[in-house]
Amino acid sequence: MKTRKQNQRKREKGFTLVEIMIVLALVVMLGSYAGVKLIGMFNKGKQDIARTQIAGFGQALQAYYLSHSYYPTTAQGLQSLISRPSVGKVPENYPEGGYLGKKELPKDPWGNQYRYVCEDGQNFTISSDGPDGQEGGSDDIKSE
Repeated sequence: MKTRKQNQRKREKGFTLVEIMIVLALVVMLGSYAGVKLIGMFNKGKQDIARTQIAGFGQALQAYYLSHSYYPTTAQGLQSLISRPSVGKVPENYPEGGYLGKKELPKDPWGNQYRYVCEDGQNFTISSDGPDGQEGGSDDIKSE
C-alpha cells in the first residue's frame, strides 16, 4: 500500500502538459515581440546607411566642384567620381584615383544603384529608391 508521501512525490515529479503549453506560449509571444523590434531596427539601420552613403557622395561632389567649378551632369553620373568622365564636359585636371577612392560605386543597402540628377552643373540630387526599388515612393531617401 502506498503512503501519502509516495503519492505526493509521484505528483511532484514533472510538469503537466498545460504548464508546458503556457510556458511555450509565453516564449513565443516574447520571441515574436523581440523579432518585430529587431526587424524594425534592421530596416532603420539600412536607411541610415543609405543616408550616410548619400552624404559621402555629396562630399565627393563638393570636392569635384571645387576642382572644376561645376558638378558632373546627369549623363556623366556618379561614375565621374571614380573615373574621368568620357561624355560631356571632360575635366582637364582629373585626379588619379578619382574623388571617392574606390574602384566601383557602392549600391544602396537594398542592392540598387543610387540615382543622380544634375541638369545645370550647379545643383544636384542623389536618391535611393528605398526597399521597394521603385522611384517616387514614400520610402525613397534623397540628398538635401
